[in-house]
Amino acid sequence: MVRRGFAVSGFFTIIAVSFFLALARRYMSVAAVKAPPGHPSMADLENRFRNTQWIVGISIVAVGVLFAISRHATLVLLNRYFSTIDGPAEFRIWQQRATWWFFPGFGAVALAWEIVLQLWSDFGNREEVQLYNYWSIQKSGINVTKLLRWMAILIVLPIGLLTVLALPMHAALGQDDIRDCGYAFTPCKLYRYVDARRMTMIEGFRTHDGKLTRRAGIVIDFSGGRDWSSADLGDFSPNVDPAITEFLKKKTRLPLNHAQAEADISPLDLQRQLGKQ
Repeated sequence: MVRRGFAVSGFFTIIAVSFFLALARRYMSVAAVKAPPGHPSMADLENRFRNTQWIVGISIVAVGVLFAISRHATLVLLNRYFSTIDGPAEFRIWQQRATWWFFPGFGAVALAWEIVLQLWSDFGNREEVQLYNYWSIQKSGINVTKLLRWMAILIVLPIGLLTVLALPMHAALGQDDIRDCGYAFTPCKLYRYVDARRMTMIEGFRTHDGKLTRRAGIVIDFSGGRDWSSADLGDFSPNVDPAITEFLKKKTRLPLNHAQAEADISPLDLQRQLGKQ
């Protein structure tokens, strides 16, 4: 369910960005941009900023990369922090690292331009920055500054809020139970080992066309029709940590079955096992 949620959100994000860019070309016209007083002609500005544009471009890439990496590292650390304050555990499974690239990535795209121009203005010539900004807008045909500001408000900010709600997501494998903490700071679900009825090692999950995507995990069925899967969290990996596998086998005292995907695990087999107990 979580995996599908992030896939759907990623799809709609792409659609939103494409729609936003289409609107920008139509409504964020450069005609409304006021020219600096006594500015040189576009030909003069072209010659003036011919080399500067490369420096600015490289700076934007550098700032964007640093922004994305630093914010991604911060989100990973916060996810670890929220999992540790949950209490002691023998093993912890955190939300996959790819989740934490959405906000830093879009943030870098939307904010790097403003950051570079602001730094240039603070430590350089403010009038030069204004001329460069005007020239860039006229050259691109879109009010880039206005576009990125609206992108930060309408796209980056919502993604940031959605990302913050994912910070507590993790699973803690304790001595007596598994605590699965989900999205939006909802109460953690508790799965007691004594209630485990079947344990299955899976290789991955199937896409809509039936293709198997490798993401190994352990699925445990519990009494009451509940189930837990380690593959819902953590990074994509062809193998499960052997230490976690042995720990769960010891705690549940169940044989380890094997299946290609969770969808291949038959509910009928579980009912038969329950009937024997």
